[in-house]
Amino acid sequence: MKRFYTAIVRRRRLVLAVFALAAVLSMAATSRVQVDYDINDYLPPESPSTTAIEVMNGAFTGGIPNMRVMVRDVTVPEALDYKEKLAAIDGVEAVTWLDDSLDVTVPLQMQDTATVESYYKDGCALFTVTVEDEKRLEAVAAVRELIGEGNALEGAAVSTAVATNSTVTEVAKIAAIAVVYVLFILILTTDSWAEPLLVLTGLGAAILLNNGTNLIFGTISFVTNAAGSILQLAVSLDYSVFLIHRFAECRAENPDASPEECMVDALCRSTGSILSSGLTTVIGFLALVLMQFQIGPDLGLALAKGVVLSLVTVFTFMPALTLAAYQWMDKTHHRPLLPSFDKFGRFVARIMLPMALVLVILMVPSYLASNSNQYYYGAAHMFGENTRLGADTAAIEETFGRSDTYVVLVPEGDTATQQKLSDALH
Repeated sequence: MKRFYTAIVRRRRLVLAVFALAAVLSMAATSRVQVDYDINDYLPPESPSTTAIEVMNGAFTGGIPNMRVMVRDVTVPEALDYKEKLAAIDGVEAVTWLDDSLDVTVPLQMQDTATVESYYKDGCALFTVTVEDEKRLEAVAAVRELIGEGNALEGAAVSTAVATNSTVTEVAKIAAIAVVYVLFILILTTDSWAEPLLVLTGLGAAILLNNGTNLIFGTISFVTNAAGSILQLAVSLDYSVFLIHRFAECRAENPDASPEECMVDALCRSTGSILSSGLTTVIGFLALVLMQFQIGPDLGLALAKGVVLSLVTVFTFMPALTLAAYQWMDKTHHRPLLPSFDKFGRFVARIMLPMALVLVILMVPSYLASNSNQYYYGAAHMFGENTRLGADTAAIEETFGRSDTYVVLVPEGDTATQQKLSDALH
């Protein structure tokens, strides 16, 4: 390894140029990576749900209703007019309302109350809409424009459209907050004003490379797109810090040695600790590949690749960058901002056995409590009531109750059996 590190140090300008070019290419490639916002696309290929969807699509042309639209303060004729306008929107395959179940020319007071209130209640009309997957963004926007801000819509198509439109903006905000937080921590825990900037530059290069090389997958999930960069930042932060601190130690131990020699020495001495930490993380992320739910492999492969690229960056780009900026680090050196933790360390050493016993005791109730955790599955709780979609969903459920759509497939031809099943379901 020493020969390799010596070559990196000697050709550091070339290394910096190569990484600069790779970063530019990665930014261009990132925009070409497709992001899939439909969670159904990641169902296990052999699962009953996936098989059922394939059978249904082969047997029927119509899609599954994926949107509920509530319009307030309308009469029956006005609701019928809204239904026609909804059906005319490009991307809307079908619209279902009260007139599909009952004769609305007959006074509603004379008809089945439960059926009427499933579609029309307290002056509010509830439409069940089926939107094409390929046109849901445009269709949801057109429906929102038609009904106005005072009304509500919710459903799988709306969730996907909102996630598609909001993820990019929100991820950018989260990344900015994370960078500021990491910068603050690094300033507190390092001895040079320049060191945090060097660490973040190295991390930024690794994250850019990972995002750009996601192009090899063609398409990634919105979960990977949203969480990948933040997780890579979190798990890879230590590597560059290890190297820079080891470089500082080598310079202090060998003041007569050149910075290049100290860097080679620092790389050789830190390789074991950095690799052991990084490869453990890689294996942990690769374990997600074993999940049947395909979000696991999608996220695991991208993150494992990201950590590998972070390791490559810390052993090639960071030495070159540090040697180019070590004089700047020397000029901006400052006293430690945090107090010494020697007394705390000695205190921990004295109480380690009692604390170990306390930890073992706490593990038992903690394990039992973990079995009582409640988990949410699906997109129902993805958006809180402080969001527009969450508020719309709460408004619709307050008036018409919650609704889930199920499709039950039975062999055709046995009408009597189908009728018995229908009666049993009712």
